[in-house]
Amino acid sequence: MMPQGRTAVFPEPRTEEAAVAYLRTHGATVQPITPCGIEVKGLDIAAVEGTLAPEVAGALEVLMAARGFVLLRKQGRPLNEAGIRGTYLSAKQQCKLSECFGAGALHSTHGVHPEAPMRDIFRLSNHQEHGFNSVGPEWHNDGSFCREVFGYVVYHIIKAPEGEGDTRFAHLGAAYDLLTPAVQERLKKCASINSNSGAVHPLASPHPVSGRTSLYLHLGMTGAMLENPSADAPSCEATAGVAGVTLRESEDVKGVGEDVKGVGAGAAPGAAAASAGFGFGDGSTPAGLPTATPAGAEAHGIAPGVVAWRDAEMEAFFSAFSSLLDNPAVSHSHKWEEGDVVIIDNLAVAHKATPGAHTKAAGLRILHRTTVLSSRAFDPPPHLGMPHTLDTGEHTGVFGAGATWAEGYVGFRWGDWGDRGTPH
Repeated sequence: MMPQGRTAVFPEPRTEEAAVAYLRTHGATVQPITPCGIEVKGLDIAAVEGTLAPEVAGALEVLMAARGFVLLRKQGRPLNEAGIRGTYLSAKQQCKLSECFGAGALHSTHGVHPEAPMRDIFRLSNHQEHGFNSVGPEWHNDGSFCREVFGYVVYHIIKAPEGEGDTRFAHLGAAYDLLTPAVQERLKKCASINSNSGAVHPLASPHPVSGRTSLYLHLGMTGAMLENPSADAPSCEATAGVAGVTLRESEDVKGVGEDVKGVGAGAAPGAAAASAGFGFGDGSTPAGLPTATPAGAEAHGIAPGVVAWRDAEMEAFFSAFSSLLDNPAVSHSHKWEEGDVVIIDNLAVAHKATPGAHTKAAGLRILHRTTVLSSRAFDPPPHLGMPHTLDTGEHTGVFGAGATWAEGYVGFRWGDWGDRGTPH
């Protein structure tokens, strides 16, 4: 499909209240989901062939920036594509809907299943004859191998399973808020390197729309971790690219809870307990981490003092990061129903498939995913002194002995990696 360019228009002021008020003028209402996400009722995507009014799309982007994702139920018309009878959106309607967000263009990097109705549809299923299976079992954000990670992702259920088959979503700002200030400050000095492409992304940074500091890490495709202990991290307000979203204050958006609203500058209740199990202790950097060599630093644009993590730090952090996102205070498990559409802000929430999504015993499950081009690169902030790309296949001599550096489609293998599937 030919990209149309960005058309979404934010409400003014850029608040949840203004977004909800505008949606009301289009006959839509909202219902918050605890602890993250928000259901929007009253929009008929098929009736407009997938093309939303720019102000509606902008209002949904504001809600996604704050809540992580929006849920639209009972979408579509009776169809029978590839022999699958049901009520769902056509592939063209889903692609048109996707282009209403972000940069207004699809960014399709995936493989194409024989039953996929269009090149831009990533078709997933627990039956291999109907779609790719065993995808996304770990917490992740789509498109981490790109410098410009996907801005928004649209998931549409074509065939909902009768049994298990949920997708879980975790709010990355709420997860950050569970940490102590010392741990938060350390994470702002860290970045991950994608094992497949070498793209470098910050571990904790301001969300580009809301300004809220949020975590970011792909637990299946990260090959290395970098840290600059001597960097002085600017405040969130100083580094946010745009005006932030003001949370709440209409009756329609009350009742979500403090765990998603955030707790201001301090840590959330229970932060000390969360951080203690997070592999960071008091937030200090372990001694003896491998430092970039002078030659390697000069060749790759790495600031003096940048260090790489070892297996021990990677194992502890990845396991604890997964546990943090599993916390019911920040994550929601969505059970799919026929006609469901979930649209996520890909920097506000992480997601993963539950084990039942990959097994035939749950009943046939078919999900269509479309991915939207981002409006900006997701690079480490300049003060960290890290490049935006560092090829894991060319790391020899960059860091001293002992640095973890996993290369290939699958990154550092942590925990019970042998029991998990393909990390998309």
